[in-house]
Amino acid sequence: MLASVRAMLAGVIDYAGLFPPARLPLEEATRNYARYLQEPEMWMLGRFVCPAARLEELALLAGELFPASPPLGVSALGRGGKNSADFVANLRAELQTIAQFNIQFGRVAAVDALEVRLPDDGAGPLRFPGIREFLQQLPALLESPGFKRLTPYYESSLQGEWREPIRSAIRALRSINESSTADQWGWSPGGFKLRCGQSESSAVPSSEQVAFIIATCQDEGVSLKFTAGLHHPVRHLDETGQAHVHGFLNLFAAGVLAHARRPPQSRLQEIIEEENPVAFEFLQDGFRWQDLRASAEEIAAARQKLVTSFGSCSFDEPRDDLRAMGLLD
Repeated sequence: MLASVRAMLAGVIDYAGLFPPARLPLEEATRNYARYLQEPEMWMLGRFVCPAARLEELALLAGELFPASPPLGVSALGRGGKNSADFVANLRAELQTIAQFNIQFGRVAAVDALEVRLPDDGAGPLRFPGIREFLQQLPALLESPGFKRLTPYYESSLQGEWREPIRSAIRALRSINESSTADQWGWSPGGFKLRCGQSESSAVPSSEQVAFIIATCQDEGVSLKFTAGLHHPVRHLDETGQAHVHGFLNLFAAGVLAHARRPPQSRLQEIIEEENPVAFEFLQDGFRWQDLRASAEEIAAARQKLVTSFGSCSFDEPRDDLRAMGLLD
């Protein structure tokens, strides 16, 4: 296998079998993950995504299925909140749950990421500062040994006037990340989470929105996780033939080239809209799309710092499509 392919796809899929459209029972999803770890493409697996409220159930299954393995890496899904007050109260409780979970079950499963949706109350940029103040005070809440390294990913609405609210949220994340105490208390730099699929096609972000978020995260030094609707590598029309579906290879190619070459946002949008699989060219020493190129080392750096992973309720579909494209051995 080409080093460039492995750099682009290593640990790229956070398995979210509990969530739509799969909606598997917890035991079935956990057993699926255990099976995937025994298969040749296990290197593509990232974390197991689980609601924070179901962590103890997961630990009991993990003790049975992963007794001799390193701890199962878990990304906990928080409840968010309908307003800032609910958000802060829920997050406070979930952090305590995560700390207790890691202390009690850390031998078999450990939460090292938290995904949570920001509330939609308030007017654009004004909705984030109160939450930012709370997050900057978190060291007092995280004295528990249950925290070693926790990376939060924050999701925000793209409805209505979205540019300035999104820019403001990402800049606020940068401000939190630059806190001088972050490395001392086990809170890794926070990232932005972008939902790329919905039950209604009108709720799927446009290629312009995706390009804007990738470019803004790159400019602000904030990492980015994708989720939802990314079962297939390359952009295509959905089964109805009425709407386009984003491809995860498009998004990661755009992120890698944004990090390595900083093209204008218009070029990123072209990459996101690319529908020809052959246009994504993996070389012995790197990756190329049209005249833009990144080395294997630059791909790995972009994956670490900018485009980290994507959540998918399926591991089989992405893997099978990549194999059909000739990218997997």
